[in-house]
Amino acid sequence: MSEVKFLDKYQCDKLLKVITNLKHKLIVLLMLDCGLRVSEAISLKYQDFDFKRDLLIVTTLKKRGKIIKRKIPISKRLYQALANYFAIQKKVEKDNYLFPYQFSSKYHITRDAVNKFLKTYNKKLGFKFINPHSLRHAFGTNHISNGTPLENIKTMMGHVRYDTTLIYAQIPTEILKRNISKVSDREESTLNKILRKIGIKPVDDKKISLNFHKDVFTIGRSDEIKTLEDNARKGINTIITGDIGIGKSHLLESFETDKKILKINDLSGIKGTLKELLIFLYNDDKKHVKELLYGDIDQDKMVLKMNRSSTRNLCDEIKKIVEDKEYILSIDRVDNITPGGVQFLEEIKDTFIIYCTTRVVKIDRSSFMWNYDRIVLNPLDRPRSFELINKLSYDLDPEDFDFLRNHVYEQSNGNPRVIFECIDRFRKEPVITNETVREIRHTASLKEIDMTFIIFIGFGLMYLLRYMSKEVDNDSFRFIGGVALVLTLLSRQLLGFTKRKFL
Repeated sequence: MSEVKFLDKYQCDKLLKVITNLKHKLIVLLMLDCGLRVSEAISLKYQDFDFKRDLLIVTTLKKRGKIIKRKIPISKRLYQALANYFAIQKKVEKDNYLFPYQFSSKYHITRDAVNKFLKTYNKKLGFKFINPHSLRHAFGTNHISNGTPLENIKTMMGHVRYDTTLIYAQIPTEILKRNISKVSDREESTLNKILRKIGIKPVDDKKISLNFHKDVFTIGRSDEIKTLEDNARKGINTIITGDIGIGKSHLLESFETDKKILKINDLSGIKGTLKELLIFLYNDDKKHVKELLYGDIDQDKMVLKMNRSSTRNLCDEIKKIVEDKEYILSIDRVDNITPGGVQFLEEIKDTFIIYCTTRVVKIDRSSFMWNYDRIVLNPLDRPRSFELINKLSYDLDPEDFDFLRNHVYEQSNGNPRVIFECIDRFRKEPVITNETVREIRHTASLKEIDMTFIIFIGFGLMYLLRYMSKEVDNDSFRFIGGVALVLTLLSRQLLGFTKRKFL
């Protein structure tokens, strides 16, 4: 077996010191601090970075039909290199390659291009073996020497064929971050340590904020996200309420936690959901589930017994196999929750941390949320709405941006979904003149007219015809008055259909 050639920490530092090209330095650091293959480094896109958690999410090469993803913490020096590189980019879009081909942004740079510039630094330093493999090997060997478990190194380097979910669940991100700092980051100066201790960020610290469409809805929701994260840590059940489009579902996806999350999309067929949940908790081993729950019985009897099991019994089986507050149960839209769903949530409220969203819940089915912490999402205020509009409209070129921004705000009244849909509609226009802006409206801005008063006046006048019929002895008046009486009795139901929206 040939000797594995790699750069030691001194050689790595020396290499980085002589590199002045920002792109070259970034590519080297991606292999050196993240252990990426050269093919993985050159094919990265902006959307592969999660700067809220300081993680790089890499798609490993397809193996036997599976696509494996892995999360790699971003070192401080890599973060700085990214910030410097982004600062010189004219346009940043999530689908763009980080290192586009010179003549077409549809393609990324080639391996040969990387090998070529590495040869230049090889010659300058006289190391002889600076190449993508030696940089990747340096990542692995440096981590081994600094105590990172071998299994974690394999995971970061993409050597292990685990299911994507298992990879996400098992990587100890905080431990990896500490080990990466040991490997890659220099000792912080005494001045910077003092500044951080008193709450001041060092001058050389840079902030990366790439807000693509999937992230921008969190604008103005930092307090709510913190509440969700705190409640997850404390084990407090929480319900998120608000109007349609206000960002309830997105907020449910945006908080960070070390807890395991189970998502339930349907509470209407609660028994089927519970059976699926049981199977999942037993690692989808249906035979094992059958043996544990029902002993040595045939398939038909097993199905019959499961179908006869009550919601409470199924909940009891779930309680036996999970630790209290081990999982967060995430349920989007419980507006039309059934009595069975209510019973389910009441049964497991002390076993799971329950997070759910709703616009409204019928009063007779609201007992499950009596002891929930409630987060009420309100429309964004004008400054936050403008911030969201600015983020979403980065690629628009309107005649008057201030006019467009004010128009979108007036249409949306601070509703994030409406803002997003308005901007998306403008994006379909080849030229965005002020006239175009005026013409494009959202139905959420349409005003309602209350017809209640008008209807009662109309029914009253028609009913008067019944009394007039006695004076003039007219059967037509008597009939119209009778119809008006019936309509008045049904007015409560009819009024629900009389509200109309108009421009």
